[in-house]
Formats: sequence, C-alpha cells, structure tokens
Amino acid sequence: MKNRTLSLIAAAVFLSGAACNKDLTSINTNPNGPVTVPPPSQLSQVIQNAVAGFHGPAFNGGDIRAGGLWVQFYSEVQYRDEDKYIVRPGTDGGWGMYNGSLEDCQRMIVQGDATKTPNWSAVGRIMKSYIFSEMTDEMGDLPYSEALKGDTNLTPAYDTQQQIYTGLLKDLATADSEIDVGGIGFSSGDLMYGGDMALWKKFANSLRLRLALHLSNVDATTGKAVAAAAVAAGVFASNNDNAQLMYLASSPNQNPVYTNVYVAGRDDYGLSKTLVDSMLSWNDPRLPYYAQLDKPLAQDGVAPHYQGLPNGLNDGAGVPIRLVSRIGALWRETPAAPLSLMTYSEVLFLEAEAAERGWIAGNASALYNAAITASMQWYGIDNATITTYLAQPRVVYTPGAAGLTQIAYQKWLSLFLQGEEAWTEVRRTGVPSLVPGPNAVLTKIPERLPYNDQEEVLNQVNVDAAVARQGFASYLDLTKPLWFTGRH
Repeated sequence: MKNRTLSLIAAAVFLSGAACNKDLTSINTNPNGPVTVPPPSQLSQVIQNAVAGFHGPAFNGGDIRAGGLWVQFYSEVQYRDEDKYIVRPGTDGGWGMYNGSLEDCQRMIVQGDATKTPNWSAVGRIMKSYIFSEMTDEMGDLPYSEALKGDTNLTPAYDTQQQIYTGLLKDLATADSEIDVGGIGFSSGDLMYGGDMALWKKFANSLRLRLALHLSNVDATTGKAVAAAAVAAGVFASNNDNAQLMYLASSPNQNPVYTNVYVAGRDDYGLSKTLVDSMLSWNDPRLPYYAQLDKPLAQDGVAPHYQGLPNGLNDGAGVPIRLVSRIGALWRETPAAPLSLMTYSEVLFLEAEAAERGWIAGNASALYNAAITASMQWYGIDNATITTYLAQPRVVYTPGAAGLTQIAYQKWLSLFLQGEEAWTEVRRTGVPSLVPGPNAVLTKIPERLPYNDQEEVLNQVNVDAAVARQGFASYLDLTKPLWFTGRH
C-alpha cells in the first residue's frame, strides 16, 4: 500500500470584506461568510463523502448495509432486516449526494471553466462521474441532465440509465483530454493523489474502462470502442495508482468501519458463511486480512477459527455471534486503514475480460494472473504464496466462456469492501450464483435500491414516469433488473 496520508483539511476560504457600506443591500451580507470557495477546498469533502458513503456501513445504503451484504461478503449478526432484503425507511442509493458532493463537483466544473483552470473542471467531472455511476447502478434512472441547476429546476426529469451512461462516458473523455499535468491543480485538498494530475488522468480512464465493461450485455459495440480508447489513453499501471483514501489515526478522520464499531458503538456485521467457506476451500491467503478469528468460550469446545454466518437468518438464529468472524483487523481495528474507490487489481480484471472478449489486444490469461497477484500484493502477501495459489487447478485460467466465469469469480473475491461494485458485477455476470437465506423475503438477491422517500413527495410526477418506464412495481421495488444488466 502506498501511504498517501489524509492531510489535515485546510479550508481555504475567501472572506468577504469587512468594511461597512451604507447601502441597503449590505444589511444582508455576511462579512465573515465565503463568497467563493475554490475547488481545492471543495475536493477534500467530495472525496471523503464518496468513500464513506459508498464503501462503509452507511445507514442510507452503501457497501456493508446493502451491496456487499447482498453479494454475501458480510452478514448481519443482529438487526437482520437488510440481510433478509427488508429495506428500512431512509435507505436509498446515496440520494443525499445531490445536495452535497454532487453540487460541489458541479461548482468545481463551473469554476474551472470560468477561470480557465481545466484541472479543476476535470477532477470535478471525474468525481461527479464516479458518484453518478454508483447511484445509477444502485437505483436506475435518475435526475441527471436537469439536476444540479440550483433553484432553477426543483422538479427535474429523470434520464434513462442509458442516457446517464452516455453522459458519464462523455464527461470522463473530456476530463482525460483537458487535464494539464503541469498546470494549476490542487496544492491542497486532494486527499487521494496529493495534486498529481497524471494519476487523476489514469483514474478517469480506469473508470471509463469499468463503465465500458458494464455495457457488455446491452451495448457491446460502444463498450468495445470505449474500452479500447480508455486503455490507449492510460489506465492504472500499479497499486501505487489506486484511487484510495488513507485515513488518520485521530478523530474525526478515521476510517468508517473502525468508527462504526469504536465511536458509534455498533457491532452489527460479521463475515458471510458464503465468503469464508469459499476462501477456505480455495486456500485463499487473503482470508486472514478479510476476517478476524472468532472468539469462542471454553464451553464451546473449539479453538478460534474463521467462521461466517449464513445470510438471511432471523434475529438470534445460527451460532452465537461470538463464533462469527468479524471484518478484518486491517479495517475494523485500525483507524488509519484505507478504503478504495478503484484499484489496479480491478483494472487488470477489466482488461482481462476485455481481452477475452476481443475488445482490446492482450493476453487474457496473463492479465487474469496479474490481477490476482496485484490484489494479493496489496495485502503484502509474498510471491511464493501467490504462485502456489495461482497453480491450483481451479485457479489456472481456461480461455473462452469458462475464462470469463473465472475472471468474474476472482474479481468478486478481490472486491471485498468495495461491495457496491461487486453487487454491480454479480448482477451483470451472474457470478457467483448466490442463494438467498432461508428467511429472505425475495427469491433472489435485490436488483436495486429504492428511490428516496422524499422524492416521491416532492417530485412525484417525474418519479412515477421513471418507475413506469423501467417497469418497477413502485419506487420501492427491489426486484426489477436495471438496464445495464441486459435482463431488463
């Protein structure tokens, strides 16, 4: 891991002049309030919100309470509603990003364009595209082209997911082309890359590659063209390029998995039996990083071991919760642990799939092996152990349809604590084949998160139109596949 440390957030704020004016309009002017907050002061909050909102135990959806739970990385050891696909009120796909991080991204774009500072605009477009891609893959059609216009349109229409993807890919291509590696960028506020615009350029193209592969079931022609363009423009080339946030050991900038336990006092999540049993059967050396040993008592008659809890049980069912492995100490016990938006390992899996499909040049087998290797190296696993894992007959790559299945399965394993993307990939590929728990209220894992409850009140006409267009039973429907899956 590259130790990019979460720097202290220096909120550089332009203060309005304190001189008194005798004209009437000055009465409503706050002399200590910001007139314009420059993009470097906005970016830090955008990054933190994106990481915590989509890759932690957020109470509005996100990785541990939704996507990662539903692809059976985790299990709920208590309060098991979501584990049975019962989504509590207030759970949605990050709707609060609209009046928070997405607004900040749009301001970065506008200010970058107005001041002819293209790096500000480019980073705004990249983070806006990342956030919107997560939200549309969670919920489907969304306000997009009419959103983020302030008070000029309080009831925006919903764009189709296909239209949103078109817009995201266009913005990412624009960001790639407008980045000036030697130009004015982010001397502060860049908590991921420390102002290195070459790395932002790689992130833009890596995200383009991800979205291109998401199109495999619905628009392979566009997917192929975008994948080739993204790889040619330059994607992640090592684990040093990962889009990740390194937290601090001190409050309030600690990683959200740790703070959920040791600040909020929660103990709701363990590891899923599906994940633990799978990793044990494959002799996966990442298991001690993903999971902690359980904590049996003397009367249990067993030594500490790795054990997951089956998903979809009623409260109190199953083994005592002390016998369920918790999320690995790397995150749960470590306040300064990193969380990732996108990794080099994922990019290699994307390239492997693209090569197997004939979308790009390259050796799918070599890229597949490199992807597994990069994932394990991130955890500090030694090369001899990696070589032994890769030599297992089940792991050795088989070209063709079997190879695509192997890529999808190994990617699922590698996306631990990036559960939202794992959920997207499971819905796209069907790998692995996951069985709901015995008390689940659905016969398959959820296909989406609901729209925000307030949206049904404040923008009902447009919500209802989007619901009807997508064939949902209601805005709360979890069962209808989204456009990108090809099963809509």
